[in-house]
Amino acid sequence: MQTFASFLAVAAIAAVIPGPDTFVVLRTALADGPRAGTFAAGGSAAGNVLWGAASALGVAAVLAASATAFSVVKLAGAAYLVVIGVQALRAARRGDTLASDGAERGELSRSAAFRRGLASDLLNIKVGLFWTALVPQFVGAESSALLPVAMVVAMASIVFAWLTAYAHLAARLSRTLKRRRSAQAVNGTVGTVLVALGGRLALAPH
Repeated sequence: MQTFASFLAVAAIAAVIPGPDTFVVLRTALADGPRAGTFAAGGSAAGNVLWGAASALGVAAVLAASATAFSVVKLAGAAYLVVIGVQALRAARRGDTLASDGAERGELSRSAAFRRGLASDLLNIKVGLFWTALVPQFVGAESSALLPVAMVVAMASIVFAWLTAYAHLAARLSRTLKRRRSAQAVNGTVGTVLVALGGRLALAPH
């Protein structure tokens, strides 16, 4: 129980540090509403489940060990973040406003929002490296077989809760950001951050 409690502390700290998933969910919620943001958060949480399972099965370690596999996933993730960032920058340039309801926004479908969050997380090789480094610190030969499962479920739950909170906060803020100039500032800032994160990920060493 003490081991699991220690993991929860580490997981909570890792979840609250803003990363690509945070800004993808933020962008989705601002542009398409809280429901879309929540489903994007669900996609990110599902990605964490898959990365955690891959780590337990050794797949993440293979990616970490293979320079080619690492580079492919890294560059795909960087490209994905840049594409979303450019979309936000184009919206800023057009002067798109942040409308107050999904009908005005042409809100993303739930499945599209979920896929956006899932892709953001699965294409972030750093999530895989996080799990690869973390699991051996808490799971040993004497550990219960249920411990890795509990760790994955707990991490996904924390990620979902935190990102959903971001999504709903962003959606509330969007109601006060309906003016063109304010929307341009938000889209421009989020777009710039996403492009910068994509560039940083692309240049990350193996």
